[in-house]
Amino acid sequence: MTHPLESEYGLTADELLDAIESRFRLKVALEGAVAEVHLKRKIEALRASGAVNDFEEHDLNGHPDFTASPRGAMPELKIECKNVRNDEYQTRATLVAYKVEVQKTRAARADPSSRYYDVGYFDILAVCLGKKTGNWTDFLFVKADDLARHPQHPQKLAVMQRVPLPNADDLTPWYRTLQEVLSAIAGEPEG
Repeated sequence: MTHPLESEYGLTADELLDAIESRFRLKVALEGAVAEVHLKRKIEALRASGAVNDFEEHDLNGHPDFTASPRGAMPELKIECKNVRNDEYQTRATLVAYKVEVQKTRAARADPSSRYYDVGYFDILAVCLGKKTGNWTDFLFVKADDLARHPQHPQKLAVMQRVPLPNADDLTPWYRTLQEVLSAIAGEPEG
């Protein structure tokens, strides 16, 4: 059976995949979509378990990637999804942390700082570690309130954020699962 994209572009699935693989920017865009699909699966699992009442996926400028309504009286939460960068934080030859770039693709011409995220743009940052671990289901999560602020614009988030290594004993203020960060936001005790 032919996929609709094969018909639309007049290429086979293999030709489309080869085109993605050979074009850096296209592959980066695909990696973003892959991370979002895996995050969506995690949110769907929380909905199936009852931890999330409902969620919505957004593919619109000016909106976070997802909004989710956790169980109970918690307000709707905005979730942004990013991939770790290729470069890392190192001390000499020792890897100490990953990096994630937290900024929008474009800025408004009249306001270069509009490329930076406002502090309240999202509540949770979900960072896919697949580029480093080889497993695109690996994520770490952090509350936006715990992210570093931009040095010149205190109401904006810093562009580069440190992401702990996933095997670290203490990830603070990061969380291994979306459920853990939801519980922390709700003020539920750990364990």
